[in-house]
Amino acid sequence: MADGMQYVQLRAVQAVATHGGFSAAASALGLTQPAISDQVRRLEQDYGCVLFHRRGRTVEPTELGRRLLAVIQPIFDAERQATALLSQAAALEFGTLSMVCDAPDLAVALIAAFRARYPHVSISLAIANADTCLERLHAASVDVAVTAAAAVDARLHAQTLRADTLIALVHEQSGLAARRSVSFAMLADEGLIFRESRSATQRLLAGELQRHAISCTPTLTVDGREAMVEAVAAGLGAGVIAASEYGGRRGVHTLPIADCSVRMVISLLAPRAQAGSRLIGELFSVARTLDREKVRALP
Repeated sequence: MADGMQYVQLRAVQAVATHGGFSAAASALGLTQPAISDQVRRLEQDYGCVLFHRRGRTVEPTELGRRLLAVIQPIFDAERQATALLSQAAALEFGTLSMVCDAPDLAVALIAAFRARYPHVSISLAIANADTCLERLHAASVDVAVTAAAAVDARLHAQTLRADTLIALVHEQSGLAARRSVSFAMLADEGLIFRESRSATQRLLAGELQRHAISCTPTLTVDGREAMVEAVAAGLGAGVIAASEYGGRRGVHTLPIADCSVRMVISLLAPRAQAGSRLIGELFSVARTLDREKVRALP
């Protein structure tokens, strides 16, 4: 814009031309008639021109006024389009959200509840271990994570979704299968199957073995909970898993671990800088209202 020209002056010119008068323009913009008149008059004085013919209550644009209106009208058309677009975004009538998780059951339940409210938001879901979930969140390659990752810091906004107990998996023909519960020492004697070192479950298991001063060489190390369940079913040893992550398998028996003192805490995480956005804020709101049989928050 030229020196001295202001948006409010152009807006006043456009409103007067569109509504056919200063009073009508003032009413449309929620301003006083003198304020509208002053903005137009200042613009005319600054450029030594006449933009409107004033004949009593009748106001008509001059030739210059009509030409100026044609030039500035796209500004206000774009403003209306921008307002409509942002209003749609605020109402979540469209949008995209990317999520990574190491707890698919919780992530899918959360997505289903969110889509029930906001069906036009497109969501992508990736599966990874806890460390990778955190890495992708910090790298900004995803918007949110549902994970048991323990390294939650001040950069992240967190909502606890579930505090899960750990259970033991043993082969149905194991001598432990007849017991009502087991200890970590019993599982170590049976032979433990370990998960990959970046697994949140494995870190909890390693911590409990250390706490009980149990030295244990794994019978097998596997990548992923599904592989561990299959290894137990094949009689390769005992496993430890979060209770909600186990969906059942023929040949595998579950047992509580009597001396387990930890739970796997699964959280919804987002960068704190983005947590105030409408989209992510609503996702956290939905997370707080999910069925508590599916999402059991810590006290």
